[in-house]
Amino acid sequence: MNIVVDKYNWVNALRGYAILLVILIHSSQSFKVSDFGRNFYDNGDLGVQLFFILSSFTLFNSYSKRKLKEGEFINRNFFIRRFFRIAPYYYIAGLIYVFYKVLIKHNTINLKNLIANYTFTNGIYLPGINDIPPGGWSVGIEMLFYLLIPILFKYINSLRKAICLFLITILFSIAINHLFLNYTMFLLNSIFGSINKWSLYFWLPNQLPIFVLGIILYHINKNLTFSFNFGQIALMISILLYIGFSFFKFNLEYPFFFIKREYVYGIIFVLFSIGTYTTNNKFVINDFVQKIGVVSFSMYLNHFIILYILGYVLRGICEKVTVHFHFSYFVLHNDFLFFSFYFLIIKVSYFLSKITYNNIEVKGIDFGNYVLNKISNKNDLKGV
Repeated sequence: MNIVVDKYNWVNALRGYAILLVILIHSSQSFKVSDFGRNFYDNGDLGVQLFFILSSFTLFNSYSKRKLKEGEFINRNFFIRRFFRIAPYYYIAGLIYVFYKVLIKHNTINLKNLIANYTFTNGIYLPGINDIPPGGWSVGIEMLFYLLIPILFKYINSLRKAICLFLITILFSIAINHLFLNYTMFLLNSIFGSINKWSLYFWLPNQLPIFVLGIILYHINKNLTFSFNFGQIALMISILLYIGFSFFKFNLEYPFFFIKREYVYGIIFVLFSIGTYTTNNKFVINDFVQKIGVVSFSMYLNHFIILYILGYVLRGICEKVTVHFHFSYFVLHNDFLFFSFYFLIIKVSYFLSKITYNNIEVKGIDFGNYVLNKISNKNDLKGV
């Protein structure tokens, strides 16, 4: 089964790194790892922010290319394409996790949360923002961002405006998520009842600056040209910053704890992206991460169930081994064993995701194009 890699190979490569980061943190949560390793593994959640940046970049890029061709139908076509790109496997994955939760875990399903996730309104209905499928919060937030694309593309048409919007959205996020947090929670609790403060990490006002960084990346890529040497420096600095900040505890050490780590790392990811496409470094843009990047959406949805199953099996094996050989600390706190588990999860997730990508995602995209062609043909007939 072959997967075709498109011309935006650097984008697919970075998507590959993003899903590897996401799987890294979730795999480490199923394992006991060293304190030193934890500094790096816990940054895996930032893979979602890298996804957001790349999504915003590619959406602006594709929207600009289709606008001249599709004219007044651009917004209609845009939303239809995005729905059929996301919804088919998202819905199927949701059903799989419903069955897992009910039949295997013997848990109940919150119908309101399920409806919110299936209608992509979980980004608005905060009690259900991250329920079924697992990680669905990022899909719900991205769907909300899709609604903003037409107006953002119209008005944020320069790098200067994109930077201004980034600063405005950060100030807005700081205001409602920190400076006036009590008022924000009072308002949300009056609407939804009791919600947890961690919901504010997921919702769009907190993640919007990350999407805007993707718009900044789009304008930089479109309007600025950098030398190869600059690209090498950008790559090196971004990697060093990523590693260095892994040992920095934002919430504990920084006097202004409202400066979010996701914003700092988002800027680092933009710098890394610039270095990547400027140098076209074959080590960074290798075939392995490109292929993973192509099926990254499937891997995002699939890896949770694989983690549940293999994590359960391997934890049981480890417990029996440690009891028999009497070295529990060595086994359960061994980073080598964790990485063996991590690469196993990647391998199984990738194998399954090639199947779901080709047989569900691609067919969903094709069906979306079929729907658009049908609509276009009807419009053509009306014009005759």
